Amino acid sequence: MATLWKRAKALGDENVADVAERAGVSESTLYRLAAGRIEPSLTTLWALRGAYGGRLDSLVYDDPQAARRTSVPRQRARPAPSQRQRNTS
Repeated sequence: MATLWKRAKALGDENVADVAERAGVSESTLYRLAAGRIEPSLTTLWALRGAYGGRLDSLVYDDPQAARRTSVPRQRARPAPSQRQRNTS
């Protein structure tokens, strides 16, 4: 969130209340984002981008490249049933 705070300061927003007011996002959401307790919703990202510009990922992730490298758990593909299992029904 360092990029967000830098952009906010450049526009004269000195605290979380200023950022919340400009972006239309609640202060509690900003505090939780900064603490890493929640991931930003698309709505929140869009509001922050509208207020401060820039890439969506760069506003809340200090290293957007690291955010892209994070693996998302995926469901493992199930093996196809064998021929014998298919014919038993």
